[in-house]
Amino acid sequence: MIIGTFLFYFILFLFVFSSPEKFKQRDKRWTKILVLPAVFAMLLAFLTVIKVFFIYKIILIIILGLTSLMTYWQYGEQIRRWLG
Repeated sequence: MIIGTFLFYFILFLFVFSSPEKFKQRDKRWTKILVLPAVFAMLLAFLTVIKVFFIYKIILIIILGLTSLMTYWQYGEQIRRWLG
């Protein structure tokens, strides 16, 4: 069941984080496309295992999103260089 949960979240986040430009470029480094969805899917699958309530998952996603946004504002140039 945990594998199914992970795959569900992975496919969901893969759809959210993928952009048509990445697939058009035929980037040889698939790790850049797959790392972020895999990390988020693993985190949410782990939270499902420890039976964290749904509202806390939403709060955690919002906090991580805000932290990611502030990180991007601070280190946006380095992130863009790493992504391609």
